[in-house]
Amino acid sequence: MASVLVTGGAGSMGRLVCHRLASKGHTIRAFDLETANFERLPDGVSALTGDLTSKTSLDSAIDNIDVVVHLAAILPPVADQQIELARLVNVQGTETLIEVMQSNNPTARLVFSSSVSVYGKPTTDDEVTTSMRYNPDDNYAKTKCESEQLVLNSGIDSCVLRISGVSVPVFQEPPEAWPFLPDQKIEFIHRDDAVTAITSAVTAELTDATRVINVSGGDTWRMQGSQYVTDYFKMIEVDPDQAVYQSSEGHFAWYSDEGGNNALKYQNNSYLDYLEQLQSDINRLMAE
Repeated sequence: MASVLVTGGAGSMGRLVCHRLASKGHTIRAFDLETANFERLPDGVSALTGDLTSKTSLDSAIDNIDVVVHLAAILPPVADQQIELARLVNVQGTETLIEVMQSNNPTARLVFSSSVSVYGKPTTDDEVTTSMRYNPDDNYAKTKCESEQLVLNSGIDSCVLRISGVSVPVFQEPPEAWPFLPDQKIEFIHRDDAVTAITSAVTAELTDATRVINVSGGDTWRMQGSQYVTDYFKMIEVDPDQAVYQSSEGHFAWYSDEGGNNALKYQNNSYLDYLEQLQSDINRLMAE
C-alpha cells in the first residue's frame, strides 16, 4: 500500500479519489485550502490545510509520501475570467509542488490531472493522439499545457492524465448551451471511470508510452453531440429540438487509447450503463 497526498482533496473529484484510495487500503492525506470543506472525507484520511503556492505548506505535506495526486486547480469558467489567479494556482502551484518534490522527496510519483482541452478545437477527423501538438485556445487550457511541460520535464516519476468531459450519472439542469456542435464528435467519460484512472495511476506499472494518457470513455461513448443531447432530453421528457448548442466547436473529439486503458483498466462503465444510472436517478427524484 502507498502513502498518497491528494492536492485538492476536499473538492468534488478529490473527495471521490480519497474515498477510492482509502477503500483500497492506502494512507491518504487530503491537502486543500483552509476554507475548503473536509467534512465528507472518509475516516482515516488526514486533512491538511495549506497553500499550493507555498513551499512551507508543501514541505510537511509531502513528508514520507510515496505518490502525489495533483488535482488542485482553478477550473473554468473562473480560470478564463480570473487569468492571473488561474496562472498562480495552476502553473505556479504546480511548479512549486515539483520543486518541493525534487528537493524533499525525489522518488515519489506525481499523477497530474490534465485535460483534453490542451488539444483545443479539433483539427482532424481522426482520433486525437497524445503526440498531437498543443493547441490551447483559452486560459485554462494554456495553464494545463504549461503545467504538463513542467511535469514532463521535471525528471520525476510521473503520469499525465488528459481527462475528457466527465459525465456524472445524476440529474443536472441542462446547460444554457451545450458546449459542442450537434454534428461534432464527442467522447465523454463516466465520472467513476475518471476516478478509477486517477487512482489506478498511483500504483500502475508505467512505460514511456503511458506517461501521457488520454482518459476517455471508449468505443461506446463515441457519438455525435446530438445523440448525447437527444438521449438526455428524452429522459427528462423534453423535446430535443429545444436544445441549444454553442455556435462553434468545443474541446471534444474521439481520443486514441494508445494502451492507457490496458495500463489503468478504467473503462468499466459503458454509455448504456451511464444512461441506466441516470434514468434511475431521475426516477428517484420523480418519486419523491
